[in-house]
Amino acid sequence: MTGIPIRNLYYLLGYAWDLLEEAETWQVELENLPTGLDLLTRLILRGTQRLLRRGIDHGYMAQADVLTTIRGRIDFTASARRMLMERAKVQCDFEEFLPDLLHNRILKSTLRNLQAYPEVAQRQRSEVHVLLRRMEGITPLKIRSTHFGSVRLHRNNAHYALLMHLCRLVNANLLVCEETGKTTFKNFMREKGQMAKLFQSFVYNFYRKETQFVVSQEVPIDWDSQEPNPLLPSMKADLILKRKDRTIVVECKFYEEALQTHYLGTSPKLHSTHLYQLSTYLQHLQPGLDGTPPEGLLIYPATGIQFSTDLVLAGKRIRACTLDLMEPWNLIAEQMHRFLVQGHSYPHIGYS
Repeated sequence: MTGIPIRNLYYLLGYAWDLLEEAETWQVELENLPTGLDLLTRLILRGTQRLLRRGIDHGYMAQADVLTTIRGRIDFTASARRMLMERAKVQCDFEEFLPDLLHNRILKSTLRNLQAYPEVAQRQRSEVHVLLRRMEGITPLKIRSTHFGSVRLHRNNAHYALLMHLCRLVNANLLVCEETGKTTFKNFMREKGQMAKLFQSFVYNFYRKETQFVVSQEVPIDWDSQEPNPLLPSMKADLILKRKDRTIVVECKFYEEALQTHYLGTSPKLHSTHLYQLSTYLQHLQPGLDGTPPEGLLIYPATGIQFSTDLVLAGKRIRACTLDLMEPWNLIAEQMHRFLVQGHSYPHIGYS
């Protein structure tokens, strides 16, 4: 799924992270960006420039130092052990208002990694160099994935959220070979796991923000069993959309091929395992408050093939369709809304 236009990738990420409004205030120029890394780098640059104009986040941090005047609390044990008082000094523990916070350290370290990567355009690396000179007092660190889980954002520094998402995505794919020291960027648009998660989050936030449905994500579904059994596997739907008159179970399938062909010369078919899975969810999901049976929706991202077809399996209506990510963004939004319109399908396969 590497053919997604950069502008569409920008919107997909913005919706997936629920930060599209924030990204649009950065006024990022999306032209002349050949790769996903170019997009991420430009977003980080613009976001950091905006952050520095606003004022970088500071916080009170514990410090310990040997001083000639008392500041904060005297550490008598350390002072006595080091015989500081004989030299008219004491060791003090105090707090200082500093920018050396974890989210600032992650941002600075990500910028340093981008500056060192030769595939980043020279102009952008020059911009990184200027920004790094303005980030004094922040200690770089070797970023690990666990660092992002330790970042604590609140109302006063929530504007860091988009930058942290961007830094996480860059550092998950910017790999350094320990033997040669050579840095490579793994194209995250080729990584099925990463893109599947982003695509599901995009669909979730799009329907949550752009429709009247109440949308839930990663929803457990109970087996319609008379007795509980610990050997029964868990069932969890990607999304469930609810309103008074409809319940729609949505499964987002990030597959390179939306249809499969078992034998040479045979016509392509829907993935049977996806239909089995969604049918099982619908069979065990209770009807809505008005007794309306739940519906199913299978969404496949595609960069060429198009189809939308309605099925009725065991009395449950299922729609399987592709979202053409090569279209202009306004047409992609129209497709997303059209998937929810009952009776609107085109069963024949088409190619754009």
